[in-house]
Amino acid sequence: MINAKLNAIKPISTLAIYLALVVWVSLCLIALWAVVNLNLRDAERSFTEHGEDYVDKLNRSMVSSETVLKGFSALFAAIGNTNPEKVSVYVKSVIETNDQIFALEIIQKVGKKQLQDFIVSKRLGGNPSFTVKSFSFGDNRGWVPPQDKLFYYPVIYMESLSSGSQEILGLDVSSAPFLESAVTQAITLRRPVASHPFRLIQGNVAYVVFCPIKSEENMIVDMIIDTSKLQRPSDNLMRDGFSATVYHRDFSAQDPKGHLFSVSGSTRSAIETAIFPLFRHQKSLATMGEPFSILMTRQAGWTDLSLKLIGLIALLSFVSSAILYIYLRSVQRGRLEHINHQNLLWKLANQDGLTGIPNRMLMIDRLEQAIAVSDRSGQYGAVIFLDIDNFKALNDTKGHDAGDLLLIEVAKRIKHCIRDVDTVARLGGDEFIVILSELGSEFAESNAAAIQVADKIRTEVEQPCRLQLFDYQVAVSIGITLFNGSEKTINQLLKSADDAMYLQKAMHHH
Repeated sequence: MINAKLNAIKPISTLAIYLALVVWVSLCLIALWAVVNLNLRDAERSFTEHGEDYVDKLNRSMVSSETVLKGFSALFAAIGNTNPEKVSVYVKSVIETNDQIFALEIIQKVGKKQLQDFIVSKRLGGNPSFTVKSFSFGDNRGWVPPQDKLFYYPVIYMESLSSGSQEILGLDVSSAPFLESAVTQAITLRRPVASHPFRLIQGNVAYVVFCPIKSEENMIVDMIIDTSKLQRPSDNLMRDGFSATVYHRDFSAQDPKGHLFSVSGSTRSAIETAIFPLFRHQKSLATMGEPFSILMTRQAGWTDLSLKLIGLIALLSFVSSAILYIYLRSVQRGRLEHINHQNLLWKLANQDGLTGIPNRMLMIDRLEQAIAVSDRSGQYGAVIFLDIDNFKALNDTKGHDAGDLLLIEVAKRIKHCIRDVDTVARLGGDEFIVILSELGSEFAESNAAAIQVADKIRTEVEQPCRLQLFDYQVAVSIGITLFNGSEKTINQLLKSADDAMYLQKAMHHH
């Protein structure tokens, strides 16, 4: 009961401190992760927005080329054969104003049987060196004789700003399988069709768009697009970790044979690649049946993070964690000191300063508990009053130090004789009280048990003991009184035991 208030204040355990730190550090890490995540989302949104803007510009450029091709086809169908000079003026102005258009050509479909007559007519028409020829686009690039086949598709007109374009006249475009596939598709589908990319004689990568002329069944117009002149990504996109590839859909994005072009910014480090996400944006380009796609990727990295803000949060997290730790340690020490101080006050108030056993105040509390236990169980308890004989004479002759040593020894011996549930207390001076609980439900057996404990105490205490440099024979007087429940008050019990002890002490003197 006396301990209840002391137990109200609990010390903070070291485990609780570390758990609080873990929770706080976890919250700081969540805040840090939120900032990083926000930075990465901003970077991805910026990448997507600029990517869409670039795709839109590239689409407009490619669609405008397709519009030019359709216009050229319509113009040639209308006035090409009757007024080729006007067609040539139009084509030159178009090429000059559209950088990506390398050349505009007209191709005529010629059967095997008509081939020689066709060549002769072209030579008589003002091109004396005209012939039908093939070009090898393989490893051994160069002009080769035409193959024997049913149909030929020679170039009969070409306008280009590059020098040496006239030697292209007579080229059988179907001598290259990828060009033959595109031109036959254009004739079959009656719409523009783009070829696979290839390398021009000049070395640049290009592709050809074929468009049939509606009024001329055997004639096709085509446009050669120089991919080096196509719109490239802006600086907003061309940042660290960025790459963009425009490719033909018949190839994978990783196959360089299908690339119109591929550009990239500086590469990221292996660490950035391992810990940061890769943004990806893929789209078909809106032209000519969407034969081309664009794949843009961007590897996120340190440059996408607000390093100053992250550094500030990390610093604040470290400082706040250190302050929290110091504060909790301070509270822990304060509580421990408070508990130790309370324990000391409790000991001073409830323990005998010399022997360390309960004093009169705690003895009364323990006796109240014993009476309450007896009330509940119906069993007898006992109070034993013990007094050391001739203690004053020992103090007078041998000094108080010897008397103190004797009191300490007697307390130790009594404690050795009783159970844990029992109590020994120093009432004051040379007087001790022993409280026995739960001796039995019958008076006779309880009385016998109390006498047995008293005899054991007497035997133990009255053993000779060594006090400093001399041996001393102790003698004690003992009084016993029994109680059952709260039929007697504490003062009555103590007085009864005291009377019994003085009765025995009087008998000793006689």
